[in-house]
Amino acid sequence: MTPALCEARRTTCCDRQGMTPSNIPTGSSKAPEFFDLLTQREPTTSAWPTRVEFGIVAGFFLVLLGLRYFYVTGQAWDSDEPQHLHVVWAWASGLLPYKDVFDNHSPLFQAMSAPLFALLGERADIVTIMRWAITPVSALILVLTYRIGLQLFSARVALWGTLLAAQFPNLYTKLVEYRPDIFWGAMWLIALAILTGGKPQPRRLFAAGFAFGVAFATSMKTAFLVIIVLAAGVVVWILRSMVPGETSAREKSWRHRINCFLAPVAGALIIPLVVIAFFAWKGVLGQMYYCVIAHNILSERNPWQMVLQRSHDIRFWLFIPMILAGLWLAKHDDDRDRALRRLFFLSVIGLFCPLLFTLWPLVSKQDFIPFFPILILVLSYPVVRLGEWLRSKCGTPALLLPAFLASVELIWMVSSRPPWKPANQRNVAIISDTLNLTNPGETVFDAKGQTIFRPRPYYYVFEQITREKVERDQLQDDAPKRLITARTPVAVPSYWLTPATARFIGQNYISAGSVLVLGKKFIPSTSGHIQFEIVIPEKYTIISKDGPISGTLDNIKLSGPRDLSAGVHELTVDVPVNSIAVIWSRAIEKGYSPFEPGERQR
Repeated sequence: MTPALCEARRTTCCDRQGMTPSNIPTGSSKAPEFFDLLTQREPTTSAWPTRVEFGIVAGFFLVLLGLRYFYVTGQAWDSDEPQHLHVVWAWASGLLPYKDVFDNHSPLFQAMSAPLFALLGERADIVTIMRWAITPVSALILVLTYRIGLQLFSARVALWGTLLAAQFPNLYTKLVEYRPDIFWGAMWLIALAILTGGKPQPRRLFAAGFAFGVAFATSMKTAFLVIIVLAAGVVVWILRSMVPGETSAREKSWRHRINCFLAPVAGALIIPLVVIAFFAWKGVLGQMYYCVIAHNILSERNPWQMVLQRSHDIRFWLFIPMILAGLWLAKHDDDRDRALRRLFFLSVIGLFCPLLFTLWPLVSKQDFIPFFPILILVLSYPVVRLGEWLRSKCGTPALLLPAFLASVELIWMVSSRPPWKPANQRNVAIISDTLNLTNPGETVFDAKGQTIFRPRPYYYVFEQITREKVERDQLQDDAPKRLITARTPVAVPSYWLTPATARFIGQNYISAGSVLVLGKKFIPSTSGHIQFEIVIPEKYTIISKDGPISGTLDNIKLSGPRDLSAGVHELTVDVPVNSIAVIWSRAIEKGYSPFEPGERQR
């Protein structure tokens, strides 16, 4: 056999395996350079992870699952979690959000959570249980990340990209929490997985539109996600002439274009129209519009000034390198369909932050739940390819670099947020004390619904938007009046309260365990005569640190708890004491002491 024929057979054999003679790791001087490797189509044999890689990644995920136990049970509660669960409680109790309970979020996720919540009953660790309940949705986000990586890059990139995303601290800790944003992020990734899974045919676009419709019914933040997708589509439409290949006649037809426009619109309208019809049937469509849309608009903010301030964030300019990288990858990809999908995907990532910063008034960590997985997935692509290049140059395993980064990331996460330091005991104690002190139906005043299982006397929640509207006289802060009318016996201190409401709470409530109850504390004069005012009529007990005191109240001898009306009362003690408390009598009956804050007598 001639040398030329041997070489031809060798070349044919390599091509069948998706390899070329130049990239066989034989130590040849013809091993590819790194940037050439980035632009090569991934060979099946090198792009598929080895059993060792699967085993290592599985080990990392087992560690993450074990850590999740500690973070679910011990990580401090975000104030949004009990706020959302208070709305879930309303659904489970037969109340109607927007009418009976304020909520400035779309209703779908809370309504879906209500059946499970109702089965669990009143329990102080409800947030922990609901955190476990949302775990499958968190896992779905990672599965979708892998799916997108498999569609656009390779199995190896998908595997390591998913692991690196799962361990990213700002994402991992948010995926532990109970919040609609996790379900919202999952629906967004479902839509992206559909859109990047093939050509934009009407059926595919309808399915993506339906996913966006579910996301809309979960969070109004979906609005800027839709704008991101549309903007990325425009970028692809403008730049696709720079990608090798021809446009098919079907793509040029007006009928196809009209179908591609109508299909996602039809899909996106289904679930939102069902939700709107339900609240219209209940007669609260106006209240829903105000809570979900109008309340969240801060009209006096200068949008240009806001954008200018946020443009200092480096993430604002991410669209430049991402679109350029997407175009570069697309131009070097011999699969034109995948090239356009890659360009679209990287354009979505690049446009996410600038459009979020431009269109959304309040930006918080949970807004990035749908962003971090796809960003880290894309960043994992050069990491994995660099590992393959190092293997071709040095003979090191391709998994070495991504495994090293995964180890560093895991150490970073654990050291920055030690899982062995529980930080939610006070949150649990607040709910426990509230359930112990109050009966179903009795009102409890808190800032955002953190006691979960009791109605609030004040309609609005105290968070940034409400505070700003109160300060601008767009909302009336009549919380003290509502507390008096409802004769609310228990309150929870919070830095979210407005100054007027916080002052009223401080003047008329005192500490009992982890909450505040109706009462006052004072030091009597040397004469033993005290004058005090009661604002909320209730049954009160007058005690000192050493126990009951003797004397007269309104010229009547003290003899246990007494119903006190609103107004000024006169107290005279027989024996001088250092400190006296007038406190809601049920707190004393339940074993709480106003002189030992944060503790309960046994």
